[in-house]
Amino acid sequence: MNFNEFAQKLYTRCGNGETQSNFLRELFFKISSEHDDSIFKIDDDYLRKIFSGKRKLPQKSASYLLTHLDKSKFDTYIYDLLAEDALVELCNDFESIVGNSSAEDISTKIADLFKSILERIVAKKEISDNKTTTLELSSFALERELSEIVKDLASLRPEQRKINLSYEPYKVDNKILPGNFSLISEIKKDVVENYVYIEDLFKNASLKNATFFDQLASEVKYVCDNLISQPHSQETVFYQMVAWLKNKASCKSDIACRKIISFFVQNCEVFHAFTE
Repeated sequence: MNFNEFAQKLYTRCGNGETQSNFLRELFFKISSEHDDSIFKIDDDYLRKIFSGKRKLPQKSASYLLTHLDKSKFDTYIYDLLAEDALVELCNDFESIVGNSSAEDISTKIADLFKSILERIVAKKEISDNKTTTLELSSFALERELSEIVKDLASLRPEQRKINLSYEPYKVDNKILPGNFSLISEIKKDVVENYVYIEDLFKNASLKNATFFDQLASEVKYVCDNLISQPHSQETVFYQMVAWLKNKASCKSDIACRKIISFFVQNCEVFHAFTE
């Protein structure tokens, strides 16, 4: 979830009749322990563009807000604004992102989600290495990239690994820890948009080599298990797997590789169900 998506969803319940720019200004002010950043001084037009997604929340300001985020102030902000029935509606609004919540813990979960969004901005995950905005590929270009990746993978000699695969239909929510809101949202979005197309690509590639998919899935699982065995966060493991696939398939598209790794997370034992 991007910052503007978060702001728009929160505004639905917490806007309190304010303009979009005043809503953001008040949000930033009330959840922060200090108020010395330029984000507290910018004009309405700029704030409206941040709210709509036409402009990104500046990385410097995201870093400032992250450093001075006060969760107790976030609680006060939410509970001063909303009655209990509105808190229940807020739980429903954010359920697909933060999971089941109650009126007692929804503020904490939304604050954690806000923190994770700021962390992603600060970590430059929304900005490419050459400092330009990372844009999603067009549908046609993306499908072409996905097709090329599977074609390249099918042409490679797979690593022979004796790994027992299980295609258990665990939900993504049961594989990614609840605190990783942004990662859960990103994988789910990839699965919804591209799962069927990627599955068809693998089915077609397997017509020529019946063992191709299982061999590749075994290799993906092997890489994942090795990364999990190290003291990495799930988000780090996921993006290292994307980098591994990008290198293996000699692909230039981070987005296409991310979507294929998301496919494997949904489809088989890439990340184990944490309830086991």
